[in-house]
Amino acid sequence: MISNPNQLDDMQGQGQRHEMFKSQSNRLTPFKSKMNFSTIERKNTCIKIAYETLGNTSAEPFLFLHGLGAGRAQTTRAFTELSGHLVIAPDMLGHGDSVSADADCVLSFDQFADDSIAILDEMGIDKVNLGGLSMGSGISINIALRYPKRVKKLVLLRPCWMSEKQPQHLRLVAWVGQWIKQVGVEDARSRLYDHPVYRELDQRLPKVAVSLDNLFRRPQIFSHTAVLYRMWQDSPFEDIESLSRIENQSIVLCSPRDELHPIPVAKKIAGKMPNCQLHTLPPRYDKPLEYNAELNRSVVEFLG
Repeated sequence: MISNPNQLDDMQGQGQRHEMFKSQSNRLTPFKSKMNFSTIERKNTCIKIAYETLGNTSAEPFLFLHGLGAGRAQTTRAFTELSGHLVIAPDMLGHGDSVSADADCVLSFDQFADDSIAILDEMGIDKVNLGGLSMGSGISINIALRYPKRVKKLVLLRPCWMSEKQPQHLRLVAWVGQWIKQVGVEDARSRLYDHPVYRELDQRLPKVAVSLDNLFRRPQIFSHTAVLYRMWQDSPFEDIESLSRIENQSIVLCSPRDELHPIPVAKKIAGKMPNCQLHTLPPRYDKPLEYNAELNRSVVEFLG
């Protein structure tokens, strides 16, 4: 985020550095397939949950859930080689086109899992290959534990939640949401840049630090701000030992030099699941093209 990690007031340098890192990582093109946009209505509310499908409706379905602060475009951009599957890519509430201004709207792992199952019900899909990135991995684990009969194979990409609420490695994301609510986007951005936790991250892993800037480009809607800290205050499951009940064929994919998605978390999750393999991808932030190619190769091979 900063051209010189020791000069926090060099805002012009920050912008130049942001654009440099963005140009290195935003070179991925989704596979060319017809996209179909739909919504479902959350039960007993007026909230609409958006989702998109890509591919042939007769192909094997693969429901993939995005990370915190992202949206369905994260899925459609990442999976460039899954043209043999029907990819289902939702926007969880507080992301993309799933919007609410209601301060009482539910933002939790249980509810997001229920929303995902409701999409499958709407599509008439009984059982599905399931996966997710970051927060999406947590939702996927929640589904596998609470709806085991609905899951075939399980893909967990760069998981970052376990049974503990408020994981320390995600605190900057939550703080950004809280600061935006309290003081607005520009002052929240200044608070982030000035915070010692951010400064330390920026000095060690500047490309990871730059990725947090995307949080300030999100719509200024209650759901899109609150989700950043409410999900941090939740957890996808209560006990790490419960993962031993997930008997599905599973793969956990991790990536080095990614402070927001620590490899020890991935290893611990993989170690508790009886039919799980662990695979390390190239560094997401340092080698994005190699990362994407290996991600697609690994998922295609695993799903079969």
